[in-house]
Amino acid sequence: MDTYGNRVLKVEPFGTEHIPENERHGKPGRLFTLWFASNVTIGSYAVGYLAVSLFSLPLLPSLVALLAGNLLGGILLGLTSATGPSFGYPQMIISRRSFGRKGAYLPAALQWSSTVGWFTVNAVLGSFALNDLLHIGYLPSALILLSSMIIIGIYGHNFIHQFERIMAVVLGLFFAIATAVVMLHSGRFGHYVPLVHPGVPSFYPYAVLLAGASLSYLMSWGPYASDYSRYLAESTSRKRIFASTFAGGFIASLWFEALGALIAVYVYGNFSNAASVGIIGSFALILGPLGAASLLAIVLGTLAANALNIYTSALSSLVLDIRMSRWKAVLFSGIIGSALTVTLSGSFTSFYEGFLLLLDYWITPWLAIVLIDFFVLGHRDYREVAASPAFRRNGIFSYLLGLLCSVPFISWGYGNLSYTGFISLNYLGGADISYYVALVVTGAVYFLTGRRERISRGQKGGNRTNTSSNIQA
Repeated sequence: MDTYGNRVLKVEPFGTEHIPENERHGKPGRLFTLWFASNVTIGSYAVGYLAVSLFSLPLLPSLVALLAGNLLGGILLGLTSATGPSFGYPQMIISRRSFGRKGAYLPAALQWSSTVGWFTVNAVLGSFALNDLLHIGYLPSALILLSSMIIIGIYGHNFIHQFERIMAVVLGLFFAIATAVVMLHSGRFGHYVPLVHPGVPSFYPYAVLLAGASLSYLMSWGPYASDYSRYLAESTSRKRIFASTFAGGFIASLWFEALGALIAVYVYGNFSNAASVGIIGSFALILGPLGAASLLAIVLGTLAANALNIYTSALSSLVLDIRMSRWKAVLFSGIIGSALTVTLSGSFTSFYEGFLLLLDYWITPWLAIVLIDFFVLGHRDYREVAASPAFRRNGIFSYLLGLLCSVPFISWGYGNLSYTGFISLNYLGGADISYYVALVVTGAVYFLTGRRERISRGQKGGNRTNTSSNIQA
């Protein structure tokens, strides 16, 4: 039988099925390069830039908020990645263990919508950058990028890992040079005068919002995580998987967000037209002769991020029991994302990005359930995924309750649309802590209901061995 193994130029034959032991390959270290390359992007840079351009915060509190958000986001991403080898399934398929086969349709549909959406936003930004670099027009630029992204997604898992390994080196070297150039201007950072500081009432809410934005960005990769670790041998150390994933995502995201904050401090402290410079323009402004190279780096970063978006999008759609092969699902998602990319205007893209950030609220309660199920309740047998009933009531109940309890703590706004929950508005000064509320409430409720379910099954089984206990041991 012709095996897939570690062959890079062979189209991946597997979709959402379990990866057998004879196809397991790779080392945890490659997760570092994958999560590093996919986070050295204009998206993470924009989060740091907003600390100044939107919130007008001082530099030091901004860096502290970014550190806190990335620390928690990196931990959640690393833990989720560690579930891959034990199950050998994509991340959304693993959700069936907690939600049931049909119950998992909801997170899978949300994940598909989110991945196609971010694919579109990244492709639009990358197309603008490629056009600025080559001056060939937006449509030709978009078609070049989109076709490249779809081809990468069709080849699949091994090709993506190899591509991200190369991008980690290329982008890492360029942005190391870029960071050195930025620091040459550090003497002018002091010209920036923040409008929001510890003596201003809105300081605390804005700092919390920035930390939440940073957390949201990195943890939003959680529903992707095991898609890229499931080929590792089942015996692979979960600590090494966690460490490689955490380090890659945390270092890249924090570095690039901090770089965004530093450049924003420079631009807003030294140029009266700072607001009109824009996020991409600010990069070219401070890098001077390296401006053209920065546009190429943005294009490559877009490819690195969208390789994951289109691949995971395809896998998520298959969780909905759509009958098609993985490569056809990639093509399906790619066509929809491409149609949106060539038709969206820049202003609508900005609105759409705000809508996608709103979608991120579904992720924390989902993460709580998946992680409690695996690490605390000890459900790690891949056979339990395939044997899942249509619905698991405790998973669905815990998820909806956690999501509902977090609503009063939400403070979201983008353009003319906004929502501030009762508690956030009246007791937190507009700060958004809904992510943390959803994580804690959902995790606690799922643990209690899951533990009771396990005890009940043990009592019914008398002296029979409990499968979950064996797995946990």
